[in-house]
Amino acid sequence: MTPLRVALMIGGCWSIPTFISFLPIMQGWNSIGIDHLIEQRRHSEGSNSTSCIFMVNKPYALTCSVVAFYIPLVLMVLAYQRIYITARAHALQISILQRAGGGGGGGIDHQRNHRMRTETKAAKTLCIIMGCFCLCWAPFFVTNVVDPFIAYAVPEQLWIACLWLGYINSMLNPILYAFLNKSFRRAFLIILCCGRKRYRRPSILGSGAPCTATQINGSTHVVK
Repeated sequence: MTPLRVALMIGGCWSIPTFISFLPIMQGWNSIGIDHLIEQRRHSEGSNSTSCIFMVNKPYALTCSVVAFYIPLVLMVLAYQRIYITARAHALQISILQRAGGGGGGGIDHQRNHRMRTETKAAKTLCIIMGCFCLCWAPFFVTNVVDPFIAYAVPEQLWIACLWLGYINSMLNPILYAFLNKSFRRAFLIILCCGRKRYRRPSILGSGAPCTATQINGSTHVVK
């Protein structure tokens, strides 16, 4: 994970929604073929000409939902299936190491045990985050696809509830990351507290030690 990759990922997270949501809606592509239904609903509800009646046609509902939710959902399920298999394998290895007891190479076994436990916990954290994402956004995108095919019969209150349930997911993400992952919690504190040193990871060596590069849990750290 490099700064360039992070920049590309963040850029993709903003540019893809721009092309599937903002641009089509501002161009009116979502209302092609259903303008008369939008006018009927506006007059039937007694709304004025400036009120926002948001409805989408079948092609846009399918395209937007598939690109924004269903394709990412399938990719995440496949990815987390592999993570789950790896986590189970690590759990089995931990059990074998624990049963082996006090054999030789205790230090190496302890490091492997600690690393596998950390990776297993990270996998569980990701699964919880993915589960919340699916539970929060699935009702909205199911409703978004079904509504055009049932003559837009979904009640407005249900639409609002599904939409706000999706928004709640955005509120839950920083809470879940902060409570379930120590590294994210430390990063949040550093950002919110303007990078104060007391929230940074302490050096594992004394202040008088020479500057060297060492491997800690698979990542390189430069310490003095």
